[in-house]
Amino acid sequence: MNYANNPQAFLNGFFSSMRNVFLLSSVGVAMFGFSNTFKLNISSNIIKLITILIFFVSLSICITNITAFSQYINILDKDKKNIPNYINLNIWRSYLYLAYVYALILTILILFALNRAYRYNKLLNKIFKRITSKL
Repeated sequence: MNYANNPQAFLNGFFSSMRNVFLLSSVGVAMFGFSNTFKLNISSNIIKLITILIFFVSLSICITNITAFSQYINILDKDKKNIPNYINLNIWRSYLYLAYVYALILTILILFALNRAYRYNKLLNKIFKRITSKL
């Protein structure tokens, strides 16, 4: 099988997309910390809600990256004879494992953010209970 795309270009795309995940989650962390500076509770709650949404978007991009990269590695693994010599799939798998670790960290971060945002807020707690009771 001949590849129309260079496998190195796919790896570069993976790195670029993961960089975006790191940057987006960093923005979320900064916004969550910034949300405590508001004097109005409603402003603080809105920023925390936006932050949690940013974390979910970052996690979904991360999971999509992991899925695509894993599938591409499997495709390359089946056709080892046509892979360029400079491609080392073992190193690529280590990048994939690092992405799994970051997805786990993001999941833990989301759980902490949800706990902190809704645990001490009566209004958001009522809204959250109404939403979950309908599910």
